Amino acid sequence: MSFTSQVYCSNKVIQGAASTLNFFLSEVYMAQNFEVVELEADEPKPGDLFLFKLLSPQAKWCGAHVGVYCGDGEIIHFEGKVPGHHGPQMFLKPLEGVVSKQSQRSLQRSRPLWRVLRRRGGVDPTVLARRVREAMDADPPLYHPVRSNCVHFALHLLGIDSVSMDVDQTRTK
Repeated sequence: MSFTSQVYCSNKVIQGAASTLNFFLSEVYMAQNFEVVELEADEPKPGDLFLFKLLSPQAKWCGAHVGVYCGDGEIIHFEGKVPGHHGPQMFLKPLEGVVSKQSQRSLQRSRPLWRVLRRRGGVDPTVLARRVREAMDADPPLYHPVRSNCVHFALHLLGIDSVSMDVDQTRTK
């Protein structure tokens, strides 16, 4: 790999990490783009982001997983297929990506719900449905915890591409 390629890859990692951290940690970013939805008072709408707590093996909160509500009780989400061995190497290289749709109830039974966000200004349901169909029909991109993760996937479905997923990364078979 050339020096230029290494710098480009490093910049993509930094940009991806920054966009993920910005999404979760920046209240200014959240307030500008999303509002919190209380599900007891309101039904979910297509395009709502469901943020689920990720728990460590010791049942301590260590992050979040994001899915997009599609309507009809379904949520689409993207995650990496973790190989049998865990460790720091899983953060260094891409994993096989998995795009799936699950029922809202099923996901809420398997992962604690943290909060639901709705994009300010709404989402065009026709465009969202097309993007969901395309995501379900296409081979998923490679998953990378920093460069191409559930946050990037969800924001892409909503048409928010501050840092695009690496669409040029294809699965190698």
